[in-house]
Amino acid sequence: MIRFDAKHAQKEHLSGILSQWSTLKEMIKDAFKLKNKGVHEQMLLGIKLYEDFLVQVSESTSFKPEEIQDYEILPLNGKERYIFIITNSNRYVASSQLNELFDETIKKIARLRIKSN
Repeated sequence: MIRFDAKHAQKEHLSGILSQWSTLKEMIKDAFKLKNKGVHEQMLLGIKLYEDFLVQVSESTSFKPEEIQDYEILPLNGKERYIFIITNSNRYVASSQLNELFDETIKKIARLRIKSN
């Protein structure tokens, strides 16, 4: 198991990644709305940002897709949803799932932070 790291999961450590996601999420949403062909690259950036997010809040130094199920911070059905996002990154529903993974991971961080205190 790749454990949650409460020290690196403080709000001040996460603000950069979460700010980037907030901006990128809107860009992805707009790109899908306008049927922009560059949306796939934006989705790949979002996926990479989520992977970086997992590493940031865990006792891990790098992300390996084959170990995703080992992250304590991963929400319910996270591995299956991650695979769905990767394999369907050109579909709007994948962007919705990526947003949900971010949101649910943030909630899980809050729960684990409280538990660790």
